Amino acid sequence: MMVMGFHAVEAVLAKGYPVKSVHCLQRSDGSRSSRVREMAAKAKAPWREYSAKDKARFEAEFKRVGGGAGEMESCQGIFAEVAEPKPISHLDALKAAKEKEPFPVVLYLDSVTDPQNLGNILRSAAFFGVSALVLTEHRSAPLTPAAMKISSGGFAHVPLVRVPNLARALEEAKEEGFWVIGLSEHASETFHSARMDSPLALIIGNEESGMRQLTEKSCDYTLSIPGSGPLISLNAATAAAVTLALVREVQRRVSK
Repeated sequence: MMVMGFHAVEAVLAKGYPVKSVHCLQRSDGSRSSRVREMAAKAKAPWREYSAKDKARFEAEFKRVGGGAGEMESCQGIFAEVAEPKPISHLDALKAAKEKEPFPVVLYLDSVTDPQNLGNILRSAAFFGVSALVLTEHRSAPLTPAAMKISSGGFAHVPLVRVPNLARALEEAKEEGFWVIGLSEHASETFHSARMDSPLALIIGNEESGMRQLTEKSCDYTLSIPGSGPLISLNAATAAAVTLALVREVQRRVSK
């Protein structure tokens, strides 16, 4: 796969991904590219540097490893070809989450289809220490190079799990001791009254329609983000960030 942009390339090098090669255009300000070059050398990843005259060759390599024509302008003049990471099973992700902390959060996306939202959610998930991000194999956003860049390296810190059936995955989470919580305009609990002193499986719904009815039936309870303005909803990425902030604040209070 291909990752682009400085944050993404630095992340895969720092996390020990199997990097096949790193490609970089020479820059007038070479301090950052010099640092990445040092990281590549430490990781024993081949480094390919291109002068301004070689820009056409750089672009050809970019396209060869999967970069789209529309992504060239946003790649910051650097990309890496990386082997696909080994997939992790849903059950293994749940068990690893419980070993990580007493009240882990695993985030589930129900039909979130926008890669930009996925990238932003991964960034928030990494910031708030989410243990894993779970998506369905179908009707879910792909992890595109643009999404990885938007995640600002978050994709390298939060394991991404694909499951064939979300409802079955949520039942598996319950069997592992997770409380299943979904965001809904028709919430059954508030952030102040809900129990969060346990492992949490937190569900973010589709950008337009929210959670599917079948998914909502799997929830132990639902929450809504308290707002005070004229709009009644947030997009999926913003909703995820706000919810994670509120959940982690509640968990901090109850763990004291």
